[in-house]
Amino acid sequence: MDAVKTQIVSQYLEEIKKIDVVQDLKKMIWPFCLSTELWENYFARTPVVDLNSLKKVKFFSEDGKSISDEVKRIPTGKGGIYIYFVENPVIPSLGRYIFYVGRARKTASENLRSRIRSHYNKYIRFEESDRLTRLFDDWKKYTYIMYLPIDDNNTIDLVEDELIVALTPPCNKEYAATAVREKLSASFYV
Repeated sequence: MDAVKTQIVSQYLEEIKKIDVVQDLKKMIWPFCLSTELWENYFARTPVVDLNSLKKVKFFSEDGKSISDEVKRIPTGKGGIYIYFVENPVIPSLGRYIFYVGRARKTASENLRSRIRSHYNKYIRFEESDRLTRLFDDWKKYTYIMYLPIDDNNTIDLVEDELIVALTPPCNKEYAATAVREKLSASFYV
């Protein structure tokens, strides 16, 4: 039996060596900054909201041609924050890459669902930012949103700023901390 296992493993390893990729891998490379100092700074202050309450939904439908039904069920009577991320399907719980943190203020014309949908609408009209367009184009099938409904607009603004600074997502351009923005721009966004 050991000889059979050895033969199977050998064949498998030979097949792995033949694997190639036709996708342009250079365009799949993104600059991520994982700053332990910024994470620790976030926790040094008392977080304003409990992020364990974030809800996860798939952004696009399975065929990638429309917005998912899950997005259509996001609350409309609330503002809040939302996070776009890509989830690696090989080991989903270990392969999440945060790309963007956004906010939806609660106003007469804006709410959590409408703000998230606005990204989709801008994307299909070719009006979305270059960074989010690239995210959607390259990882449409694997793009998810985590969102947290929040009632108070001041809290929404604060949580968004705190998360952007702590997480430094590559699709965000604006950082409340000027020094962080300048250092990231010097490092990645030349």
